Amino acid sequence: MKAIENVFKGTGGQIDLLNTLYGGSSQTTMNVEREDERLLITLSAPGVKANSFNVLVEGNKLVLYTLLVGTAQHQKESTIQRLAVPMFLRVLDIPSFIDADHIDAVHEQGRVIVSLPFKDEEHMHRRIDIKNLF
Repeated sequence: MKAIENVFKGTGGQIDLLNTLYGGSSQTTMNVEREDERLLITLSAPGVKANSFNVLVEGNKLVLYTLLVGTAQHQKESTIQRLAVPMFLRVLDIPSFIDADHIDAVHEQGRVIVSLPFKDEEHMHRRIDIKNLF
């Protein structure tokens, strides 16, 4: 009987999580705007908590994703199981004119705004000396 109870509890938790995923929250939207000194990427997903948004810089890639995390706790045991379902994932190349060391993100009014500042013009242009081989 214990195995059957575990199956029903696990299935019920998955159904509840998927119902929340497909019925209780909106799809994540992404907008990109250019300002004078930076690019702004705005992620919006009504009903999604701030700690569900993630922004990573991996080499020359910007990884943006949201996870819906569900938890289940067994009554007889003190174990907690976590299930994370990805809701949104975008992997973007960071252009050479962006200062990747100063990318930052802020959560405000249900949105995450990622700021990608432009490099100084002096770092974007340099003259290459041509060497004479003969």
